Amino acid sequence: MKKLLILFMVVAMMVSVVACAGNGNNETTGSTVTTESTGTTGTTAVIAPGVNAGTLKVGVYKSSASYAMQGMNMTWNFVLTLKDDNTFTLTDGTTEKGAGTYALTGDCYTLTYNDDRTCTFVVQEDGTLRMLSDFPYGFATIQLALVGDIVFTYDSEVPAEGGNDNQGGDDNKGDDTVYSIVAGTYGAEYTKESAMAGTVVYKYTAVLGADNTFSYSVKFDMKGTAYDGASASGTYKVEGNKFTFTDSEGNVTEGVLTADNTFKISLKASAMASTPYEVTFTEKVFTVAAGTYGAEYTKESAMAGTVVYKYTAVLGADNTFSYSVKFDMKGTAYDGASASGTYKVEGNKFTFTDSEGNVTEGLLTADKTFKISLKEREMARKHYEVTYTVPAAE
Repeated sequence: MKKLLILFMVVAMMVSVVACAGNGNNETTGSTVTTESTGTTGTTAVIAPGVNAGTLKVGVYKSSASYAMQGMNMTWNFVLTLKDDNTFTLTDGTTEKGAGTYALTGDCYTLTYNDDRTCTFVVQEDGTLRMLSDFPYGFATIQLALVGDIVFTYDSEVPAEGGNDNQGGDDNKGDDTVYSIVAGTYGAEYTKESAMAGTVVYKYTAVLGADNTFSYSVKFDMKGTAYDGASASGTYKVEGNKFTFTDSEGNVTEGVLTADNTFKISLKASAMASTPYEVTFTEKVFTVAAGTYGAEYTKESAMAGTVVYKYTAVLGADNTFSYSVKFDMKGTAYDGASASGTYKVEGNKFTFTDSEGNVTEGLLTADKTFKISLKEREMARKHYEVTYTVPAAE
């Protein structure tokens, strides 16, 4: 009941009457959001600068916005289609949330909805569309003062009439192909231009586990200083081409597979960001070089105590592979398992074939880093998965 009340309050806060940028009682000073009450007409947030710096291109644009309040997170996905006849449609990817006409009005563009509501935007130098005023969306209006900037990025041309009108809900554009995705490490980038910070490139890394675990983290550089951005972990599932991430707090974010081992999803870049950015993740392909690699596995035993198995692997330039293990048990050093053969790398798959023809598959997880399950002792019944890296001396 409490969550329903909070949800009602959030929606109520977001319903407002929108005025064109620069009109009414709104004032703009630098990049500060200013709002003033206009009697019974509600409030409108207007953000400067409000002058077109680029050329408008007809097509399909996408954006998103989010708002958090007392443990409740709300995220909206926007798909705005601007047609060459100066009409527009707005959807959430599946359901229409608005339609009408658009026109150049002074230094900005105005969207005029069929129900006579309006809002304004400018074309930025990089071709993105930045909302200047609160954004009518379905029966509500998304207030910029609550969610921050809403910036639309060009996604595609307007689909042909009779084609796929389900903008954003199916990136296959009418193609019935169902894509697949494998466990591994994926990367994505989002570039943001800011008058204060300049050009900032947010570098996302996501790890998809074979057990359907999912985690991502972001790193970025701002004016020469490296920062850690947002991060989250949880689980994922794939249904058709729908990719769903559920984080450890139960928040659900939906994305879409756009090709094999490629998915698009909106995720926060920094902990303080009000709006997640839609980014496209592709599988990172790593490399491995000839050399000596090391790994360790620690086992706790009631009988033997703590035993650290130290693995050493040698990768030859001719694709030969050998490994051996040493360990110490109660002060006595022992030689563990060893084997030799060949290896090959296909994408991020690392395959070891020993001299007896036994095949063991592993995975490259970074450059010069791979994990694989290998025996630690000849009599061992279970193989331990260990991660090999190049020793620091190399």
